[in-house]
Amino acid sequence: MTMELLKIGLSLLFVLALIVIGSRVLMSRIGAGQSQFIKTLGFLNLGPRKAIAVVKAGKEVILIGVTPNDLKLIKAYPEEEFATELQGLKRNINHLKVLKDTLRSEIK
Repeated sequence: MTMELLKIGLSLLFVLALIVIGSRVLMSRIGAGQSQFIKTLGFLNLGPRKAIAVVKAGKEVILIGVTPNDLKLIKAYPEEEFATELQGLKRNINHLKVLKDTLRSEIK
């Protein structure tokens, strides 16, 4: 009986090892097909079949409107300008959070 349990255990380990090795091979192949020059930074669904995407293409960050039939350029930023714009937006969000907390504390 212990020999049977040993065979079952070894078989299970073998199958698990095959699954791990297979998944790593597939992930390396999928990763190899990705572009180094174009990268999706963010994607926001706005409703059925409508979205906005932020894409980094080379040294530019591009804001794109996405529909089933069309892609529209909304705005293109140089990479450095986008970083400063993003910092400004983060500061504004933090100011709004402080204002919201202040208003909540005054209401209570």
